[in-house]
Amino acid sequence: MKLNTNTPIEPLFFTIEQVAEITDLSVATTRRAIRDNKLKAHRFGRAVRIHREDLNTYINGSRRENS
Repeated sequence: MKLNTNTPIEPLFFTIEQVAEITDLSVATTRRAIRDNKLKAHRFGRAVRIHREDLNTYINGSRRENS
């Protein structure tokens, strides 16, 4: 199978810093959301990553709470 180079590849996992930037929240607020189980995160050794689907769920849930 050949990879289509015209299609951008989105990351499957994001760092806490990337999530903070995407959501326009601080890193501390993002960490708090993880700690409070509002945002699901995965550990890979010492690295913490957020799956794309979990981020979408968090963003969509936050929109409903604020509406």
